[in-house]
Amino acid sequence: MIEYQVQRNSRSRNLRIRITAKAEVIVSAPPRINDTAILRFVTQHSDWINRNLAKIKVRTSHIRPDELMVFGHTYKKVIHSLDDHTTRHPVFIQGEELHIQPVSSAASSAQRTFETFLKTTAQKYIIPRTKQLAELMGITYAAITLRDQKTRWGSCSSQGGLNFNWRLVQYPTAVIDYVIIHELAHRKEMNHSHRFWAIVAKYDPEYQAHRKWLQRYGSTLD
Repeated sequence: MIEYQVQRNSRSRNLRIRITAKAEVIVSAPPRINDTAILRFVTQHSDWINRNLAKIKVRTSHIRPDELMVFGHTYKKVIHSLDDHTTRHPVFIQGEELHIQPVSSAASSAQRTFETFLKTTAQKYIIPRTKQLAELMGITYAAITLRDQKTRWGSCSSQGGLNFNWRLVQYPTAVIDYVIIHELAHRKEMNHSHRFWAIVAKYDPEYQAHRKWLQRYGSTLD
């Protein structure tokens, strides 16, 4: 039995299934569609759902629960107690260990502390790196937004805005560069034509390997 969530949307005209990076199955449905019809729709697409859920398990299986990844390097996770704060830094790396000093005793505090660290790291790395690559490629853009996008690592709007998932800083820098180059290339070609991939290849000759890595361990690009 596949577990799924139903999201009623008055603008939806048909049933649609999406799977988030956290392996959540979401069904978007118009208000008029009843639960029986939704269940039948999910059952009809069970093979597709299970295939994609399996892919997500493969993406996440390379990191153990007691490990964390930053810039492609895997560290052992060490969580300190509130009375065992050794530095003023909430997150710090020491050898092969990544230490987290939560701000409260709540179970979710350590995760929130680590995510704040990732956001700060993304601000310091992705934004200046995008500016650097844009200048190299002779491309302009309107603005950069960092978000926790559910199913995307990057996107480019028709107005020239670039969106990147701040969780990208967990991945190798070469993969991050591929995502940035991919989105900057959309500023010249808002498609995935041969011309688009020629631009990507010019600035990332190994883009196919980076693309496969992202398809295996990451999510999608737009």
